[in-house]
Amino acid sequence: MSMPVRVTILSRKDCHLCGVVYRIAMHLQSELHIETSKVPIEGDRVLMERYGERVPVVLLDEVEHFAGKVTEGELRRAIKKTRWRRPISRILSRLGFGPTRG
Repeated sequence: MSMPVRVTILSRKDCHLCGVVYRIAMHLQSELHIETSKVPIEGDRVLMERYGERVPVVLLDEVEHFAGKVTEGELRRAIKKTRWRRPISRILSRLGFGPTRG
């Protein structure tokens, strides 16, 4: 099986929306091949300067995809796109083993 997509939620203490997004990601973890982590930005000067009040910020394989409210459907689609943007996935797609639309 391929490497899991890394889902990182940048959060702040007492951020309700951060908790909601994290729970959505954890729910998807049982269905999709992903690794989920929650990273508090307090105490990291660089992250605080970069993201400040924009939390939650969702990174997929270290690339920012969302800031603020995210639905389960949006996150699911972004994870699938991230997976298929990987080089081996593009090769398989060209060979006819790409994802099919249901």
